[in-house]
Amino acid sequence: LAAARLGEPAWKAHPLRERAKKLGEGILVVRFEMPFDVRCSGCGNRIAKGVRFNAEKKCVGKYLSTKVWSFRMMCAAEDGTSRTDRTRNAHYIEVRTDPKAADYVVAEGAVRVGDLDKLPGAKVPSAEELGVEELADPKDRERRAADPFYGLEHAPAARRSVERARAERVSA
Repeated sequence: LAAARLGEPAWKAHPLRERAKKLGEGILVVRFEMPFDVRCSGCGNRIAKGVRFNAEKKCVGKYLSTKVWSFRMMCAAEDGTSRTDRTRNAHYIEVRTDPKAADYVVAEGAVRVGDLDKLPGAKVPSAEELGVEELADPKDRERRAADPFYGLEHAPAARRSVERARAERVSA
């Protein structure tokens, strides 16, 4: 307090240190967790839901009286190739809040994985390409959704694993 009385600052650094470096521009660095799966447009790598980033938080507008926040972060996916090298080829992803829909929207740098079918020229993979069973019968689909054991007993891959477990139990 004695230093503050003499006209000198009480401390020389901001309490938030590096996170407040761009505070004069209205940008605060925060820890941001990806709210959904995305695919980076720059390197093509998938970033899963829950991956955390140091993101630049900035107010970019308003919807009624609610602020619209922008979170801009560098793609952290690295696979050892030059396309994912941060120093030579940095990819930035920007996610914004959408107060009207109570959701987040990818503004630039990535595509939401669930929205890949909305891209022009994008091909939606079939159930066979994804390696999953296709349910053509709506009654069967409803029964599997209502009863997990029914789905377990009637899925081909699960059926094989159940039979294997039964065989192991009998032989042991």
